[in-house]
Formats: sequence, structure tokens, C-alpha cells
Amino acid sequence: RQKSSYYNRHNAKKDILIEVQGDLLYGIHPVKLAIKAKRRTIHKIFYNKYSEKAVELAESAVAQNAAVKMQQISRANLDELTRLAFRYKDHHVHQGIVADVSKMYPIPIDYKMPQFPELTYDYGRDLEGEKFVLLMYNILDPMNVGAMLRSALYFGVTKVILAGDRQDLSGMISKTSSGALEMMSIFALRNPVTFLQDLKEKNWQILALSTPNPSLKDTRQLNQVGSGDKPTILVIGSEGIGIPAEVLQCADTGIYIPSLQQCRNDTIVENDPGECFVDSVNVSVATGIAIHHLVSTRS
Repeated sequence: RQKSSYYNRHNAKKDILIEVQGDLLYGIHPVKLAIKAKRRTIHKIFYNKYSEKAVELAESAVAQNAAVKMQQISRANLDELTRLAFRYKDHHVHQGIVADVSKMYPIPIDYKMPQFPELTYDYGRDLEGEKFVLLMYNILDPMNVGAMLRSALYFGVTKVILAGDRQDLSGMISKTSSGALEMMSIFALRNPVTFLQDLKEKNWQILALSTPNPSLKDTRQLNQVGSGDKPTILVIGSEGIGIPAEVLQCADTGIYIPSLQQCRNDTIVENDPGECFVDSVNVSVATGIAIHHLVSTRS
């Protein structure tokens, strides 16, 4: 295993060396749910003795598995540990606890990972019988990925597929998802067109969250569409690039969330971004709205 070293240089007299074997999870909920899910190996837990919840969680992890190690370090050391591990932003709310855990990988659908032969996909085991699945295409912002996973799990969706360019399933995504990542089945695929065509043959409904587009056979407002009684997969693309035309063409229907903002002509405009000050919502917000509507309107 590759080991990395982290130092706290806020005070030269208190520098410590910390060896990390895997990924770092931080925050009460991600660490707690990782322990509960038992999908990761917990190598070691670093905690601040002044955080009561962190101490209780660390002791609980050791009580469940004697192989888990604990190390008490200062809040400044925890700050530096998370800052150096996750350079996306300078400050991370670790809540007094950081766990060194095994890395999480998505389950490959249409390719193999020889180094992880246990990661295998089987339609009958993994997707058959599911009512609703989310497919995220080219979502690269870890904050958006985490927020989308959190909303999905909150509304009862436990299976998510990643396609196109994607982020590693990092501790930052777990934190942003409030630990939802730890409780979900995450898959990855390289050829979404073939996959979606296969689902269509299995009587799945394919929806794409998109504004009207020539590649779509049909586009409707979200409130005009429901999941019905068919299993449904919702495809959502990135804010910048969106969903590629060849993937959109697989969709039965495109759906969009109309704006209800007060626009320049002092009238409510439902679908005319050119007349409004804001032409869209964040992709994670749109995901939550769409999933809630579609799941709650199932037959």
C-alpha cells in the first residue's frame, strides 16, 4: 500500500508525522455511515479529544472491530490533515474526526477492473426490480456530485450510475453527500448508448433532464411527466456541456423545470430564459426537484 505523509507546520515544536494507507473520510456522518455500511476497511481514526461525538464514534468503531486503530491529535493537526488531502478548498468541517479508510471504486458495468475482480455487475442482481435509477453524465464538480447523491438517497434512490468524465469517489464527495455515498451502490459505464438501448429493450422508461433539444423526440415540463409503472432511469448532464446528442436520442422524453421568476416585462414567464435574469438552477437542485416529483408520482 502506498503511504503518504502529512505534517502540521503551524507550530514547528508540534509537528507530527501521520501515515495514511488509503483515503480520508472526515465528518461525523461520513465516518459513522462508513462504519455502519462495512464496505470499507477502517485502518485508523484520528480524533480530537475535545469533540464528544468524535470520541464516542472512534470508541464505537474500535469496539466493533479491534483491528481499527485510534490516534488522538489536535484540532490544528486535523485541519492540516484535511487541507493537504483535499486541496479543492482551504477549510473542511471535519467535526473533530478523520478516518483513514480503503478507497471506494464504482462497480464497472461494461468494462473490467482486473485489480478488483470482486467488482462485477449483473443486471439480475443489481438493477432488475429497481424502480428508479439515476445516471449522472460528466458531473465533475465534487460538491455537485455529493449534493446529488444526498438528494437521491433522501428520496429513496440507492442506485447511481456514472458515465462520461467523472470524479473519484473521494472523502470530499462523501462529506458533501452527508455520508450518503457510503450507503449507495455506485456503478460506472463507458458506453451509455448501448446500456440505455439495452434497458429500453427491458421495458425501462428513459428520461433526460434537458431543455428542448433537436435530439429529443419529445420534451415536456416536469409536472407533465410521471414515472408511471415502468422502471425509470433519469439521465442528468453537466451544467456546461449537458447530455451528448447520442445519449439524448436514447431518451423517450426530455423533461425540464420551468422558471417561475418575475422577469423583465413584469410577467411570469415559464420557459423563456432570454427574458429572465437567471436561466437555470444548479444541477444538484434540479436533480432533487426532478427525483422528488418522479418518485412521488409513480403509479
